[in-house]
Amino acid sequence: MRSLLDFIVKHSYVFLFCLLEILSLVLLFGFNNRQKEAFFTSANSLSGAVLEFSSGVNQFFSIRKENARLVEENTVLRDMLYELTDSQNVHKERALSSFGVVAARVVDNSIRKDDNYLTINKGSRDGISPGMGVYSSDGVVGVIMVTGKRYSIVLPVLNGSSSISCKKKGSDSFGFLEWAGGDPYVAQLKDMPYHSAVEIGDTIVTTGFSSVFPENVPVGTVAGVERSKNGYTLKIKINLACDLSNLGWVYVHTQTRDEEIQDLYEQIMN
Repeated sequence: MRSLLDFIVKHSYVFLFCLLEILSLVLLFGFNNRQKEAFFTSANSLSGAVLEFSSGVNQFFSIRKENARLVEENTVLRDMLYELTDSQNVHKERALSSFGVVAARVVDNSIRKDDNYLTINKGSRDGISPGMGVYSSDGVVGVIMVTGKRYSIVLPVLNGSSSISCKKKGSDSFGFLEWAGGDPYVAQLKDMPYHSAVEIGDTIVTTGFSSVFPENVPVGTVAGVERSKNGYTLKIKINLACDLSNLGWVYVHTQTRDEEIQDLYEQIMN
């Protein structure tokens, strides 16, 4: 015991330095969004490679089941694209975006934190960039947050910073999907006009207003409806369509926005 105390006293400056170093890193990355994003980017490739190897070992033992799931997901994906093509009609003028799709494997995932993230094994060299929508065969997953060359970090719906434009299927009234923490299978649809005819069991889908997601990607089903405190909007409880605790593969929309629309946005920004 005496020797241990002597050792600690002798090297007290080293221990103090390490403690202060850890504290400074926590303060730097915990309260500075720019530094946090830089940290995510620089650590992406190294951690992604390790996570992909670990994920690959686990999936090796269930490869037959995974292949069957891929076939099912690809079928659903084709059906979704066909549905989007059929939905275009002369009665509803819209500026449509051209979408490409990249399949990616989830190599890391969290659902129990206040702010969760996903890591996928596709990055900038695969045409992935921040702001692209991510979904599975079941429904919406999230939006690309940061990209490295080979890996990307996804901001999922299970993150307090996530906000996705949604509507009741077959309706034009829309709101924004947000997550308040806690239950990883439930989110809230806010700012939907109070006069909207929304009932328990209704299907909620993406609006397609932006180029992030196409229209009618499944989001979830209505589990509860109440008027918000301001009296003008509804607060809707949503059972999420996608089980983020059980994700193997996802799809990324590598969209290109219509050139005229892009020019208009650039004029506004400038």
